[in-house]
Amino acid sequence: MIGSLNAKPADIKAICGKAKNPSFCTNYMKSNPKTSGADIKTLATSTLDSAQTSASGAMNKITPFAEKEPKRPLRSGYVLCVQNYRSTIRYLGEAKKSLASGDVRGQNINVSDAMKSSTYCQDEMLKSQR
Repeated sequence: MIGSLNAKPADIKAICGKAKNPSFCTNYMKSNPKTSGADIKTLATSTLDSAQTSASGAMNKITPFAEKEPKRPLRSGYVLCVQNYRSTIRYLGEAKKSLASGDVRGQNINVSDAMKSSTYCQDEMLKSQR
């Protein structure tokens, strides 16, 4: 078991049953060796780390477009996405700090803000392509 010796393994089925995409959640948890037998805190940390890595990768892919796109509306959309992904990464970092300190409310707020930032990027890119 990963994490505290007194911690119980997390119930992946119950956790993923509450996710927006339960089958994706379950598949992710089963495919990640860090989550096998992990307690809830370790599971949350691993998930936040993965989300932060994913957001960093997205930002790195978008950045060249933000710098070189010749069409101003699209370039503006890419620049906004880079800013949003920076915010997403920052919010996820704050969520990890909240998790470590036991601040559940702060963790929830930061995860929610991280999700809004990345969703806002998608929405703005759709608008800029019209």
